[in-house]
Formats: sequence, C-alpha cells, structure tokens
Amino acid sequence: MEKTRTYFLNALKKGDTLFHYTSAEGLLGILGGEFWITESQFLNDVTEFHVATDVLMEVLERNIKDVNKKETLKRATNGQIKRFNDSDESFYENPESYEHLGYYVISFCLDKDIILMWSEYSDFCGYCIEFDFDKLIDSFSGSITIKHGKVIYNHEEQAAILEKIIEDIVFKSNELYNDINSWDDFDKININQVRRLSITLALVIPIYNMFFKKECFSGENEYRVIFVCNHDEKSSMYCSNTRETQYFRIKDNVLIPFVKKKLSSLDSVNSILIGPKNNSDIAEKGVKHFLRYHKIKAKVEKFEMPLRY
Repeated sequence: MEKTRTYFLNALKKGDTLFHYTSAEGLLGILGGEFWITESQFLNDVTEFHVATDVLMEVLERNIKDVNKKETLKRATNGQIKRFNDSDESFYENPESYEHLGYYVISFCLDKDIILMWSEYSDFCGYCIEFDFDKLIDSFSGSITIKHGKVIYNHEEQAAILEKIIEDIVFKSNELYNDINSWDDFDKININQVRRLSITLALVIPIYNMFFKKECFSGENEYRVIFVCNHDEKSSMYCSNTRETQYFRIKDNVLIPFVKKKLSSLDSVNSILIGPKNNSDIAEKGVKHFLRYHKIKAKVEKFEMPLRY
C-alpha cells in the first residue's frame, strides 16, 4: 500500500501512538476489523471546512498589490472551489463526464485521557483505543490513496503554508508562469495563467480545509487520516480506479454517507481505556473476553478518576 501525506503537514512516525475515542458500538466494529468512515462534508463541525479557503483569500489579499489581478484571481479561485465542493450538481448537468469521488475522514487524538474528547465522542461512557500509528496505517489493506497529518490550528502557520504552496506552484514553474518570480510580479499574470492557477488551487485547498481548524478547537489535538474514494467504475485521475461502495446510515433523521475500510490486522491495537463514567463491574471483563476470543493482544485499563456525574 502506498502511504502519502499532504504537503507541509506534520505526520507521525514509526513508533508513535494515537488514540480514537468511541462508543461501545464503535469499539465492537473496530475490534471486529472494520472502520466506518464518514464523508468529509458530513462531519460534526460544519464551520471547519472553510478555514483554508478563507485563509487563502487573506494570503492573496495581503501579497498581491495589483487590485484588478488580485480580485480576478480571488473570484476565479472561489468559483473553482465552489464547483469542486458542489461537484454532485455536475451529475445532473453532464452525467457522462461526472466523476463521483469522496473524501472520507477518521479523526484521532494525540492525547490520552482528555475530558473534552470523552465528552464529545462517548458521553464519558465509551472507550479510548490506543493504536500504534505505523501498524495502523499499514493495516488499511487495499487503500491506495491515503493522506494523514496533524490538524493545524494556528492562523499564521496556516497562512505560511498556503503562501509556500503558491510560491512553489508559480515561482518554480517557469514554463507555466513565465516572468512571475515573486509576489511583486503578479501584476504580469494573464487570464490563462489566472485560470490555470485557480484550478490548481481548487484541487489543493479542499484537502487543507480538512486539516485546518480554528484555534478554539486546539484542545482536541487532532490527527486525521483521509481516504480519497472513487465511487465510479471508470478510472479516475485522483485515485484508484477500483470502485468503492458508498453506504448510508441515519443520524438525527439525516442520511450520512460512509465507506467501510477493512483492517488487515489488529496488531496495531496497543490498549483500550474504559471511560470515566462506565462504572459497570463487567465492562472490563467484557472487553477482555472479546479480546481473548478474537486473539487480540491489547492491554485493558480503566479510567483512573471515575466521574460521579
């Protein structure tokens, strides 16, 4: 399996660990060898998937001096990003050329025993699974296109990343962007170059929208693993031409699309921590029985400071 990560994002290394907070149902599914992974547009926080777009507009506003060229590039890029985000509409406009792709996100935490995460994902009664990072990534059998990295919360760091991406795309591609060697040269950009750059940015920014969040969420200390899935039988320029089934579940009377990713091995599971309000005397026994039956070698622990309420 090919393991890739998104440009300029910090990735974990061999020997690192990460944690997944989940309910009893989620624990059962994961230890059964399968993750249910939600499509990125249907995650809990709807505000987060515009952060990179907003930061990009700030970067263009701050660095390009020619007002007309700046506004033209901003409008073109915004339009391309909107087309990318609303790609399902293209099915009705032109079914023959429609390419049905989806980005699917698993959220992990870099910290163990975080009250915020217990509250958000398991109502304090769930479980926290500790994974060996490298073994976990390797266990996603058959998943060719996979991106992963730490979520970035700092606004200045986000802006610096997007500035560097534009500089690498434009200033180091002399054949495509002749005579544009610095931000001061953007007054020379022509309409064809604007269009080309806006399309390129529209392909890049949606990925960073998945890794950029506002600083108020920094307590989550999140690490994300993202799969690009092709739901067509025809080949795709972005990911494997293997067609992946899209499933749907119901949450709060809404249809939520997801994919199922099999784990080739459960050797990545290091330990399981039982939530602070799960005071049942058989919770620990239940997990141990499950692990023993399925021959999964993982430590089972109980939260050290049980909560009363």
